Order: sequence, then structure tokens, then C-alpha cells
Amino acid sequence: MRTRPGRIAVVMVTAAFVAGGCVADGGGSAGKTGPPTPSGGPDGPRRAAPPAPPVPGVPPEIARQRLDWAPCEPEDAGEGVQQPLPDAECSWLTVPLDYAVPHRSTIKVRVARVRAPAGARRLGALVFNPGGPGEAGAALVADGTFVATPEVSDRYDLVGFDPRGVRRSAPLICPAGDGGSDLIPRTRQLMDAEFKIAAERAADCRKVTGALMAHMDTVSVARDLDLLRAALGEDRLDYLGVSYGTYIGQHYARLFPDRVGRFVLDGVVDPGADQAQTAREDVKAISESFASYARTCAANDCSLGATPDDVTTTTTDFVRGLDAHPVPGPDGARLTTAMAAQAIRDSLYQDAKWPELTQALVDAMNGDPEPLMRLGPYGGRLTGQGPAGENGEATADPSMARSAIDCLDRPGPRSPDDILKYLGEFEKESPLFGSTVATAMVHCAAWPITPTGKAEPLSAPGAPAMVLVSYAVDPATPLVNARAVRTNLGAGSLIVRAGTGHSAYANGSECTDRAVGTFLVSGKLPPAELDCGA
Repeated sequence: MRTRPGRIAVVMVTAAFVAGGCVADGGGSAGKTGPPTPSGGPDGPRRAAPPAPPVPGVPPEIARQRLDWAPCEPEDAGEGVQQPLPDAECSWLTVPLDYAVPHRSTIKVRVARVRAPAGARRLGALVFNPGGPGEAGAALVADGTFVATPEVSDRYDLVGFDPRGVRRSAPLICPAGDGGSDLIPRTRQLMDAEFKIAAERAADCRKVTGALMAHMDTVSVARDLDLLRAALGEDRLDYLGVSYGTYIGQHYARLFPDRVGRFVLDGVVDPGADQAQTAREDVKAISESFASYARTCAANDCSLGATPDDVTTTTTDFVRGLDAHPVPGPDGARLTTAMAAQAIRDSLYQDAKWPELTQALVDAMNGDPEPLMRLGPYGGRLTGQGPAGENGEATADPSMARSAIDCLDRPGPRSPDDILKYLGEFEKESPLFGSTVATAMVHCAAWPITPTGKAEPLSAPGAPAMVLVSYAVDPATPLVNARAVRTNLGAGSLIVRAGTGHSAYANGSECTDRAVGTFLVSGKLPPAELDCGA
């Protein structure tokens, strides 16, 4: 459930505007108006939303708050960006820490927006979540990484938020600690050691972070999102969720079906799968994506092999041999099986990065692992963006925030023997990726807090139809997910973009962008299933 790396450009080709009115800015309370649409769908003018009652029990000062906007601060810009956009505004949203006792403690959620031009016929706010889990939507809006064409930015305020526990929204804090071995734990002794380290690390983070760590679940995030909708002055939520952001959107629709506006879910997560089922699907999806890469590589006379099978064999043999013979890298680091497999997986998200991946693999095989390391999660360390607490202090830890969300949301394996079983099964299915995917489940298996969520399909009776978007081959959220979710929701459109990648919308497909943009601006749904070229 990752977002695609790199710049996120929301390029929308609009259709003629058909709407019943405009809304005030984020501090106002005007809603969209218009006659009802057939079957309660969004195809056509807006229908008036019913008054939105606050979440039961939420104190009035929280339920009725408005956002106090001010210029964003330098800290609001994302990694590698020095300053936010000059016209970006930021604010704080107050939300209950625990919705079971909403009158007790509260936390602050960071929100950013870039407003539509003054005097424009605005449709309202388009709220964006980039996925992760653990990605910071406020930063992507504040620093301009998330952008829109004039046709859409003239009609929507672009709004992003950092989910609870992430970045500036009461971030999960961890002290310096042992991150565990960088080798695949293939024996019970090694797996026991990994469990012990993971459990101790999570317990240390819980001591520093406190009660928040038990309330970073997606249902709570969806409730925060409804408070954000109300604080923006919107009767309905218009929403673009990518990857894990689609999971937030599905929970929101289940909880608040009458407040759903125009929803676009891109790179769809299936809530009906538990952690082990999701991991098994991940193995299949990554392998299918690598097969696409191997075919492209062989067809372009790459150095890894003359045929797709040659490319796969060469890469697999090299990666699997790294634990026995790690390749020394910069600053005392070394390239291991898990690190190499994750770097390859991350590079499969965009086919534009495939030539770089090929060269990085060749370099690593020739003794220089740094280019391949830069393609994966280790790359941040090479640019000075090290892991949390590496200098001894307690700091925000995005990777542990991701674990906190994942581990609360769905049940999964709970013992070293479980993980070893899946390691063996997954490695048979994919010698290249299986062991790494299985080992990643250690974090939740050793997590100190029992999951509060369940693996179950989510439906939203009464919600208007949504637009789902998927690549035909996706290394993170396979197309089968989108088909399952469309069935669960009972209505809507599915756009299938040809090719391989993750997050198909606003990524170079005119057909995809036109269909999504038309829906967001006019409400007109695409066909039930629309096939778009690459």
C-alpha cells in the first residue's frame, strides 16, 4: 500500500461545468446545491446534502470548529523541499484522541491548502491523501508536489492533511534503537531474535509516544476526515485517495455514506484481505510486475539477459546470494537480499525508472551497490535523511508510524512459526521477492497492541457511485483489488490503464486523466469499465 514515488501531478482534463452553485472558502459554510440526481448518483448537478450531524458525543467546540488559516511554515514542506509555496496556507484541526471518549484528550492534525482563485466558481475543496500508510498529504500540497491543471485548480481548493501520528500531526515518536538484522531470518533462532527486537522496539516507541499509538487506526482517521470536511464548510466530501488513501476513503464511505461527494480511489486496497492474504497477493503482484520489467528489459538488449527468463534468473540468483555475500556500500552499509529486493520493488512502480533500475543492478553486480541502494528505502540515509533516533534522540519515525497503522487495522500472523511458514510458502511462489514480503510481517506479529480492525469487505449503502482507477499490472495494489471493491460498493466506474505501475491517474494517460477530471468537475461517470491506453 505505497504511493508512487516522485512528483504527483494531478492533471485533469475538464468537461463543461454542470453544477448548481459555488461554495464559500474553507472558512465558510455554503454547500453545493442542485436537483437530486437519478438513483442518488453524482452524474450531473449536485444534489443538496442533508445537514451533517456531528460525530455522536464529539464536543460542540470540536464538531463546529473552523480552520484558522495562515501561511505555511518551512517545516510544512516535504523532504528535499526548502520552502512551501507562497500561496499555500496551513492550519490545525483539533480531533479527539479516542473517539470512544471524545471529551477527554485531543490532538492536532496538520492541514494545508492551495486555494482556487478569488472570484472563481469553486466547487469546493478536493481533499487528497497520498497513501502509505504514513505519507504526509499536507506537505505534498504545501510544497506543490501535488498540483492540478488550471481547469481544476480554478474550481477546487486543493487540501491535504497529515493523518494522526504522521509527520506534523502528533507524530509517533521513537527513541534510538536496534532496527534488527538486515539478513532474512530463515531459522527459528534468527526469527526469535527478530521478534524480540521488533517487540522491544515497538514497546520503546509506545513509552515515548503514549496513548496515541493505540489510536492510529484508519477508522479514527476517517472520523478525523469528517471533522475536516465540516471545518472546511463542506456538506459533502470530495476526495482523491491514492493507494492506502483508498482504504481511508472506503472507511469514510461506510461510516458517512450521505456525506460522500465525488470520490476517486486510485490504486485500490482490498479491505477484505488480512495481513497474510495481502502479503500473498503482494507476492503475486510484484512478480507479475517484475515479469513486465523483464520482458521490456530483454526486448531492449539489456545487460541482464537476452530473454525475460534470463533477466529473471540473473537478478534472482544475484539477490538471493546477497545474504551470504553482501556487497559493501558507503558509510559501512551493505547491500543484502532484503534491501535489494525492496529497491527493485520500489523501482517497479514507474516504468520510466526501469532503465535506471537495470543500470543499478548491473552496477551492483559489478561491486557498486550505491545506485541500487538509492532506489530503495535506504536511499534517504545516503542523502542525510537518516532513521529516527540515529543520533540518540527520540524523533518521529515514519516507518514505525506505518507499522502502527497497519498493525491496528488488520489481523495477521502472531508467532515466529507463522512467519517461517509463510516465508517458505512465499519463497516457493517467488524466489526473488517471497522471503522479503513474509519477513515484513514480523513487525505486526510482534506488535504490543491487539488489532482493532477486521479484514472484511466494506460497503456503503446510500453513497453515490465512485470512480476506481487501476493499472492493468500494479506491483502494490493489483487490479483484482479494484474489481473486488467495486463489487463491494455495488456501483461505480472502473478505469483500467494499460501497462505496469502504481497510481495510474495523472501519470501520463490522457484517457485516464480526461475520465477522472470530467467526473471531478462535472460529476459525469465514465462507463462501468473503461480501458485506457498507457
